[in-house]
Amino acid sequence: REALAVTARLCGPELERYGRCVAASPGSWHRECHRLRDSVTRCASNHPLVRRIRRDCSDSLGAFERCLREHPGNAAECGPRVSAFLLCAESVTAATPGDTPDVPSGATPGANPGG
Repeated sequence: REALAVTARLCGPELERYGRCVAASPGSWHRECHRLRDSVTRCASNHPLVRRIRRDCSDSLGAFERCLREHPGNAAECGPRVSAFLLCAESVTAATPGDTPDVPSGATPGANPGG
């Protein structure tokens, strides 16, 4: 959810246009809206958290996108794959609160690295 919230906050206009296009073209959105999807992707890929989610959840994201291609007129068919992707995205955002660099717990920044 947070990943989607980040994307919505940063890329709201792009997401809204894409969503309207998909809703308006239920049978052909995958052809009609691909340029808008690319603009959402470009916008989102500029954000480190979103980049991390795309990297760490590429399997579940790919499965979801494959499902959408296989069921172009029935996105509801892909609900379980959406859930799997969202679970993955949530685990990434939970593991990396905010956009702070990864610091092992208990370590103080500037401490002697490597011991």
